[in-house]
Amino acid sequence: MDKAQRSGQVVSHYQIEELLGSGGMGEVYRGTDLRLGRPVALKFVRPFADTAMRDRLIQEAKAAALLDHPNICTIYEVDETEAGEVFIAMAYYEGETLNRILARGPLTAERALAIVVQVARGLAAAHEELIVHRDIKPANLMITRNDTVKILDFGVAVLMKDRDAGDASSVPGTPAYMSPEQLCGRPVDERADIWSLGAVLYEMVTGCRPFVADSLDGVIAAVINDEPVRPSLVRADVPPRAEQIIAKALAKDARHRYERTTEFIQDLVEAQAAIDPDAITISLPVATPRRSLAVLPFADMTAARDQEYLCDGIAEEILRAVSRIPDLHVASRTSSFQFRNRSADVREIGTHLGVETILEGSVRRVGDRVRVSAQLVNVRDGYRIWSERYEREMRDIFAIEDEIADQIARALEVELDAGSAVARARRDAPYSEADELYLQGRQFIHQHRRKAFEVALQLFARAIEVNPRFGRAYAGIANCHSFLHMYFRTGDESVEAADDASRKAIELEPDLSDSHVARGFALFLQGEYDRAEVHLRRAIELDPRQYDSRYISGRLCFSQGRMKEAMEHFRAACAIVPEAYDAWYLLGMCYRRLGDDARGRNADFECIEAVKRRVREHPDDTRAWTMGAAVLAELGEDDTAMKWLSHALAVDPDEPLILYNAACVNVRLGRTEAALDFLEQAFGAGVLPAWAANDPDLDPVRSHPRFQKLVGQPSGASLDDRPDGALSGGKADIGAAGTRLV
Repeated sequence: MDKAQRSGQVVSHYQIEELLGSGGMGEVYRGTDLRLGRPVALKFVRPFADTAMRDRLIQEAKAAALLDHPNICTIYEVDETEAGEVFIAMAYYEGETLNRILARGPLTAERALAIVVQVARGLAAAHEELIVHRDIKPANLMITRNDTVKILDFGVAVLMKDRDAGDASSVPGTPAYMSPEQLCGRPVDERADIWSLGAVLYEMVTGCRPFVADSLDGVIAAVINDEPVRPSLVRADVPPRAEQIIAKALAKDARHRYERTTEFIQDLVEAQAAIDPDAITISLPVATPRRSLAVLPFADMTAARDQEYLCDGIAEEILRAVSRIPDLHVASRTSSFQFRNRSADVREIGTHLGVETILEGSVRRVGDRVRVSAQLVNVRDGYRIWSERYEREMRDIFAIEDEIADQIARALEVELDAGSAVARARRDAPYSEADELYLQGRQFIHQHRRKAFEVALQLFARAIEVNPRFGRAYAGIANCHSFLHMYFRTGDESVEAADDASRKAIELEPDLSDSHVARGFALFLQGEYDRAEVHLRRAIELDPRQYDSRYISGRLCFSQGRMKEAMEHFRAACAIVPEAYDAWYLLGMCYRRLGDDARGRNADFECIEAVKRRVREHPDDTRAWTMGAAVLAELGEDDTAMKWLSHALAVDPDEPLILYNAACVNVRLGRTEAALDFLEQAFGAGVLPAWAANDPDLDPVRSHPRFQKLVGQPSGASLDDRPDGALSGGKADIGAAGTRLV
């Protein structure tokens, strides 16, 4: 069919409007989905295409449909015209492909790294599903108007497990960007995509391809046999770190390349931070070999397998102790504990967490006796650096934890700082029933779900019955009440209970960081910002690696409109716990309010990655799903946002917080009536209308008569009619950072 004749046609429920581009496989048109009224891109196989070409189009649809990521083009469906022509309907993006951008000249290293990090994140999502793209090149990378990168064309993608994954005769690809093993017809894995992306990065920073020749055969020979000219010799301002990354990505032997895309991403973000120290990247501190550590959850070897809380408690206390070592990088609890019950060797775990050593152990308990085994392993070669087995009375658990921390410090040739002495003084008393109940409560509080907080409260209360002078248990009670009020809108009684318990925690254990976090949190909820800040600063002094003190400090500063300080606290929180999706979300909001949309968008990408990691381990975490939905809506990924929101509503259909969040996400998606329906349900379930009256996320529907009726505003009321402090941190605002999500 003539290209011009296709414009104006209706196929299925799509109106074809104009030709966007064409290639060897077919044409791509802009169109409109007549059912949903949204723009689409329609990719048609060329008329009279052979079966193999039709199969490739269907393969593209299947491969991309398996993936759900902001940096991968969204596929809506694959369909067929009445004449038997196969086409894919996919999301339409305003922007340019990277090859068109590069036609105007090379990019700065900063911009090139920002683009390639996004591509790498999309590829990492594909690789998690065992999909290799096999045709990464500038023409297949779309840069949208809001600077989001989209990976296009999965037509030659392949599952790593497929036997013909390396059949060169079946892989068209583009030789200038294909890895040596791909060109030679050998099996490929994710390292082939890493090679291709390394070639793209080379071209972005130098303005030319790494392998050029006068003929196709010459290009293939160069890829297989020649080393590219060093980027800094082509363009003097290429940073050394970027040059090193390119060299590793383009290693001829795949064994010398990055083994995992996640490892590639880590180096890329460190290169970003080297160029721009204020970039929103998480880079590891400079550490000598063996001076980085992950503490894995200890295995429960007890016959009944009912001591997980004790195993986690031992590992967590050791982690807290070694985290105080100034020159030792320690992976966060959230990072390390995601490997619970997962079959991965230490090398894979170390690569994922960016550490050189791993502590793993086991616990076997019989009555009042316990056996704790621990070993410190070198990630690089898998050899044990140190190991020990302790057989003691249960009352000696604290002594075992301290001995293990000391042995780690000696083995890694570092010194525990003075802060550990304070911790040990606190634990002179033997392990008791109160400690047992406290550890069980900690198991629940880490879940950050309403019912889990309520169970944790009961366990902490029982711990205090056993030991009325247990300051950490009082701090746990205070934090449970505070989180319940902040996340689930419980009433003033929660604020009062948090105030009482945090006072007691300070009275009993004034030198404990947990006590000051609990007190600062409780005062923050009361609007006592100055007093709250005193306690939060003290908590940071006592334990600089504690996440909660940084996160709550960030919220406090945000509530007062101190965006730069809030940003610094949230950056620190994300560095301590890279999986903290709520801190990433608020960090993005800080950047946008500071006028830095680019970093705000990057923080959104980090938030999505953190949400995906969280729900992979905890699929019932509806708060994570709704936060991810809001970020996806911000990024323009409306369909995926609705999918995530629907999942949350299916799990928690009556939870007031989820209903309120659903209202705010629907506002962002432009679904006004649906938003107001959810808002009405949320008020009926217990959310106070004052929250909606003060929430800037609802500004787009504020003038709607139905909204004004719901919140009790007089008709015609506006944002300017709200009480002073509604946006800058009045008592009702508790964060002003989108009260819905965090």
